Amino acid sequence: MSKASRLTPIADYATLREAEAARRLAASTEQIKTREAELEKLRGYLAEYRQRAEAESADSTLWQNARAFLTRLSDAVAFHEAELQKALERHRFETDRWRDSH
Repeated sequence: MSKASRLTPIADYATLREAEAARRLAASTEQIKTREAELEKLRGYLAEYRQRAEAESADSTLWQNARAFLTRLSDAVAFHEAELQKALERHRFETDRWRDSH
């Protein structure tokens, strides 16, 4: 058995590991894009509803309801910002994993 034929299974295994790491890296990139799009959409909603709340501030009940909704929407934006940061950290980890396998 030649040296090259003995190393073939090891090379195949390394290729599989690199392909798996590349797949994970691509998935984390896609997750970041998705989370960024969701966050931008929520930020847009928040800006839009803030403008509406300022324009309709004459009725105190409407104003209180709008403030409560804006608070919940702000919380959702903060949550999605934290999720985006986690996704960025996972992406850095997957990038390092891919580099190591490459």
